[in-house]
Amino acid sequence: MRLSVALGCLLLVGCTGPHSTGALWAQRDIEQETILYRLSDAQRVDRVRALELALADDVLAAERARITAGLSDCPGPGDSQSLAPSIGDKPRDTVRIQAGDDPARLASVAQIALADWRLRRARGTGEVHFCDQARQALAAVVSAQRSGDLLGAPGTATVTRDPSHALAGAVETWPGDTALSNYALGYVDTVQALTPLPQYLAAVYGGVLLEPPKAPPLNGATPESLVDQFAPAYPEWEPDALYAALTTTQ
Repeated sequence: MRLSVALGCLLLVGCTGPHSTGALWAQRDIEQETILYRLSDAQRVDRVRALELALADDVLAAERARITAGLSDCPGPGDSQSLAPSIGDKPRDTVRIQAGDDPARLASVAQIALADWRLRRARGTGEVHFCDQARQALAAVVSAQRSGDLLGAPGTATVTRDPSHALAGAVETWPGDTALSNYALGYVDTVQALTPLPQYLAAVYGGVLLEPPKAPPLNGATPESLVDQFAPAYPEWEPDALYAALTTTQ
């Protein structure tokens, strides 16, 4: 399905632009289809992959520009909704889906996600050091030691948009990238996956959690302060995913 959609996109891209008559448009359409369908299956797959990566790069550039613009007056005006899911979560998820296992793009999206979190923390607290940390995240990969118990014991949870018809015991547990793409793209309304993905999907894409695991003990810390400290150690997750897992209650 993705191949056919992407091939259609390629055809549409090839056919855009000024044209003077319907006959000229039709001729260009024929020429583009002829070129495309002369390609081997492998060449078509390569073209689709190139298109996906180009789209991912466009999203990364737009997100980086948005965060950079926000840093121009950081910390700026206060924001009482700074801990709400970011407007960048969904665009960055499309990059994760399209980039697959591309390490450079995944590293870039992790940098931008961390910078976004720190910019929002600056807006929410008025503390300038978060601005500096956001700039640092945009400039280079930031690492931290992983805390084995930050998210508590490994466990699964079920998120659904249709709780009246969802049966947790009947839901297949998918790998994280599959669960993310299926739920985010609306292919399914119920997903079972390991923490913190279900909590994140519920917060960002809507839905309710069925019997979610309890939030891990905070030991006197606030959820946001733990995300501040440990988000660099979890580059595969949006900071909002960690925050959602740390604030989940049964």
